[in-house]
Amino acid sequence: MIFKSKWHYLVSVLCFGSFSFLPLHAQISGYDVAYPSAYLLGLSSQGVVSSNPMSSLYGNTAFLSYQSKHMLDVSANASYANPNFSPLYLSGAGYLSFSESIGFGIRGKPVYLRSFPADERYSNYAFQAFVNWKFNPYVSFAIQIGPGVSGRIGGYSSYSWNVSLSTAIQYENFRIGILLESPGTYRFDEYLGSERLREKLPERFMLGIGYKWNDWVEIQLEGSRKFYENTSVDLNHKSQFIPYPVRTMYSGNVSLAIGKIESFQVLTGVGREIRMEQSLRGFTTGSIGVAGSFFPSWFGEGLFYAVSLQRSGISVKERDGGESRMAIQLQTQF
Repeated sequence: MIFKSKWHYLVSVLCFGSFSFLPLHAQISGYDVAYPSAYLLGLSSQGVVSSNPMSSLYGNTAFLSYQSKHMLDVSANASYANPNFSPLYLSGAGYLSFSESIGFGIRGKPVYLRSFPADERYSNYAFQAFVNWKFNPYVSFAIQIGPGVSGRIGGYSSYSWNVSLSTAIQYENFRIGILLESPGTYRFDEYLGSERLREKLPERFMLGIGYKWNDWVEIQLEGSRKFYENTSVDLNHKSQFIPYPVRTMYSGNVSLAIGKIESFQVLTGVGREIRMEQSLRGFTTGSIGVAGSFFPSWFGEGLFYAVSLQRSGISVKERDGGESRMAIQLQTQF
């Protein structure tokens, strides 16, 4: 009996010790950067350098300074990975052009998402107010700030501040966009019913270059650096840091828009997105979309639309992380 008791004790200690050293990230769902509008999804873009209001309203709002219209916008997107559909993710925004150099707006959008992890779904939303200021005919600045909230099993987190700063430079047919974002730190008091989870999301630095070839063709390139080395995961006061290789923290895309948004436009893009799990996994995205306008005499300047499809993980099976995404967007300008 004494030997048996000691044996059971030894097994218990070994099992507990093994569990204690298991990576916390293995217990917590990873996430991707979200594409908050159908126009952005069609370009596989984060909107750092696109001058079209259907993308800059959710990306680099400094580009809104180069137009004088007010806007209302709504977008919805979802994902499919056989045999499941994700929830419907909604985005919405409004913009007021106050003067030739100043504009104000509000927006709500997903920042980080994961619809088909092995164990749970994840969503992080930001609800921001923003202001943009045109410094001169070539340079504009913007600041976006507001509360964010994350959703996991067990409900929603405490709120945290999502703050971003952006710059838009436009000279003749060339554009440069810069955006720096800090998504915040979130706390779950009832994760998985009774666990306490605290996580810091990675900051992002984005740089883009765009060129308007002519009235019908625009091309843009974007690069992004996520600061995953600054992330943290703390489960029941047990924290973990994973030394991700810096080279895996870079991603980007090339996008092409053909046509005019006032009539009909074809959107396409190829990109590389990084998913945070136990390791940083890279997925190649390919997308196609259409955009245009209808009923111009009914809705001020017109009612604009975008419909897009994207494949995340080209040549990657869905059981290994690939998924298909779709989105639709409507915007009125007046």
